[in-house]
Amino acid sequence: MKVDFIIVGHGLASVAVTEHLRRFNKSFIVFSNENPNSSSKVAAGLYNPITGRKMKQTWMAEHLFSYLEAFYSDLEKNLNATFLYKKSIYRPFLSLEDQNDWMIREHKNKMFIKETFTNTNFKAFINDDFGGILLDKSGFLDVKEMLHHHKNKLIEKNQFIIEDFNYEKLVRNDSHVLYGDVESENIIFCDGPLSQNPFFDWLPTAPVKGEILHIKTEKPLPDDIIFNRGVFIVKNPQQEYYRVGATYEWKNLDYQPTEKAKQQLTEKLDELLQVKYQIIDQVAGIRPASKDRRPLIGKHPEWKNVFIFNGLGTKGVSLAPYFALQFVEYIINSKKLNDEVNINRYYPLYSN
Repeated sequence: MKVDFIIVGHGLASVAVTEHLRRFNKSFIVFSNENPNSSSKVAAGLYNPITGRKMKQTWMAEHLFSYLEAFYSDLEKNLNATFLYKKSIYRPFLSLEDQNDWMIREHKNKMFIKETFTNTNFKAFINDDFGGILLDKSGFLDVKEMLHHHKNKLIEKNQFIIEDFNYEKLVRNDSHVLYGDVESENIIFCDGPLSQNPFFDWLPTAPVKGEILHIKTEKPLPDDIIFNRGVFIVKNPQQEYYRVGATYEWKNLDYQPTEKAKQQLTEKLDELLQVKYQIIDQVAGIRPASKDRRPLIGKHPEWKNVFIFNGLGTKGVSLAPYFALQFVEYIINSKKLNDEVNINRYYPLYSN
């Protein structure tokens, strides 16, 4: 079999890359095996233009958020499935000082603000004595559902091989790469945390373990709102429970839920939520992230047909579409990659 691209891995990154390759009429084959604990399968999938304790506009929001909803909506149509949920995110103020600080900065974020409240608006559900901001261009992606339908479509088109990729079997030269009976002009690694990848193990990664609670509430919360301050509370219409998250752990990188994370989440949830709830499950995953919190995208410093699209971290849903388009145009049309994501920023760390 001859293709233009071999893609290793099947998560958010892989979906975004393959769908942009398809737009350029490039052929590809994906190699991946099931990992029920991958970050893409357990993530809540939020996309949120105003983040952090100080509620600041996220990096490159004006570019990312004008593209992502159109991309995922088109993908829904192509896969005949539903996995994108456009919902307003409500972020309550924590104090009058918090409210005043926001009012000073509000004009800088107007494109993402639906409404600002200076008095309580959701008192029956959460603690918001000082009001809060209701965000626009926000919501969540059911990543697990998207991956399920995307994988089935690739299998149907003979573009997916269920197999753990064996890095030692890859044969590479200047004109192409060989893997088993597949000959390809290029290979792109979208394989999550990089500890096992010998081609890019020199990159300074910082994988992050994240844990999420599944809860049932005594009464339903508003269907069209995601509450988010300290923790997020989001419900998929196809499920009976809410997801609450998330934690950040850089040391103990396994897939086992912990009592420590459960305590962290419940303490923050109790500060936010007014409604009684019951914990029904707890899940963990590992996000592929970089030390400078920017994606790891680009070409191997020595081998011109070996590429990486990885390190999307906690904001993968919003980062993947925009940078996949930029990445594919970089490969096919030699367009410039954003300097902050291009792995050439780390070339001095490479030694062959």
